[in-house]
Amino acid sequence: MVCDDCKNKPATIFFKEVLPGKVIELHLCEDCAHKRGLMIDRKLSPIEILQKLLKKRSAKDEQVICSDCYLSLAEFKRLGRFGCSHCIENFRTHIENLIKQLHQSNKHVGRRPKQGARRSFEVFKLREQLSQALEKEAYEDAAQIRDKLKDFGVDDAG
Repeated sequence: MVCDDCKNKPATIFFKEVLPGKVIELHLCEDCAHKRGLMIDRKLSPIEILQKLLKKRSAKDEQVICSDCYLSLAEFKRLGRFGCSHCIENFRTHIENLIKQLHQSNKHVGRRPKQGARRSFEVFKLREQLSQALEKEAYEDAAQIRDKLKDFGVDDAG
């Protein structure tokens, strides 16, 4: 069946709308369905990308094996997880595209700590140092620590 709009491509989207008194049926190709707004482009989640890529298996996947835990690439694709920490290096050439699609980069860099958490930890450490300096009656050190706390925006620093 050919697309009702462009009359060139095969129809892969079948749209049916039932209204009072009439039924509208459309047979469209993907391009024409997008133009009519019947299909929504959405970004795949990392899990959906992983599932999509892991479904692609070949006979060669059984022959690629981790030298440490003996997990095959086919088993990794079936299970969706590595057997050991060396699997990434052993399967690197086979999973580079997977990593690139998941992380939008060639390597995984992990999450960055939130800036606020780091700041509050620094303030906590400085307050501890300030109270220790005051206990030792090291007032010059305490004044420097107080100034550092003021740099962080802490008003009750001294």
